Amino acid sequence: MCPAKKTLSAIRRHNKLQRLIVTISIVLIIVIVLASAYFWYPAQKNTSANSGANSANADPAFAAFTNQYLGIMKNLNSSQTKTEMLTLLNPGYNQTDLFSWEGSKLIFATDPTGSFVNPFQILDRGEGVCLQWSIVYVSACLALGYQSRLCVAVDTESWSWIHVWAEDYYKGTWVPVDPSDKAWNDAHTYLSWDWGKYIGSTVKVYAFQDDKYEDVTSTYSGPSS
Repeated sequence: MCPAKKTLSAIRRHNKLQRLIVTISIVLIIVIVLASAYFWYPAQKNTSANSGANSANADPAFAAFTNQYLGIMKNLNSSQTKTEMLTLLNPGYNQTDLFSWEGSKLIFATDPTGSFVNPFQILDRGEGVCLQWSIVYVSACLALGYQSRLCVAVDTESWSWIHVWAEDYYKGTWVPVDPSDKAWNDAHTYLSWDWGKYIGSTVKVYAFQDDKYEDVTSTYSGPSS
């Protein structure tokens, strides 16, 4: 083979290799850009979605609000409280049986001042507002082995509670239970109350368990049936 042809063949091979390298580089750049966009967008979306929650969490009044109810639930979930409460109950009671039991122990108070958050102090006093009724109800449920938690409707401008009820874990989902109103599984009942129209705006609803809380406002802000 003549030198000229050999050189031309080598140049062609070199050019082909360069084109292949450039093509591979472009494909890699596209893959990197698409991968970066894929991981960056959800992070930005989550940041935007959580911005309101983070701003609420930074409010000392919100922290005081959540700590108060987490503390109540910690006491209700303690072995000591469960054991003591169980001595006051019929082991055969179901969740709705507790409406009648509690109704025989408490009357509804109109003045929330000077109220207790310990279930036994509430029972000794024999009266309470919705908060006390819900505390005793949740305590009884937990003592009997039912999953139950406190639900609190709160004014987000002052982080002061408006109404308190319970939620029971029943057939795979959390259902609302209002022991002071003897209401079972009616999530939209509060929409007709004077503060109900503000649910989802200035009123939010939080559910509290032993060591965590959850914003459940959407459960109660839907259209009434």
